[in-house]
Amino acid sequence: MRERDKRSNGVARKYAVLWSTGDDVFGSGRLEVLPNRVELSSKDALLAVSFGEVQDAHIERGPGERLRGLPALWLDRVRGGRLLIASLEGTGALHEIAGFFEGTAASAPIASGT
Repeated sequence: MRERDKRSNGVARKYAVLWSTGDDVFGSGRLEVLPNRVELSSKDALLAVSFGEVQDAHIERGPGERLRGLPALWLDRVRGGRLLIASLEGTGALHEIAGFFEGTAASAPIASGT
């Protein structure tokens, strides 16, 4: 079963993450995978990103492309610009999160950066 198909099985997946919407705007908290979107939540904020609004998704590891020193999943959205997500649970969890976006982006499949 593909990762994307797993997200609709009724079990919400949750990850500890950091995220940035640019200009040094950071959040930390939980990423929850729901059937049609992910939700990033902290004690002060909630950001929902539907899978359909992501036009490109890829993991970057370069020194200038990380989020607070961690490899980051870069999501280019149709509206709202770029969103960077880093896992606090390790690189394996970041790849798992990236897998939920496979097939949703208009570009090539998710690939690891340099």
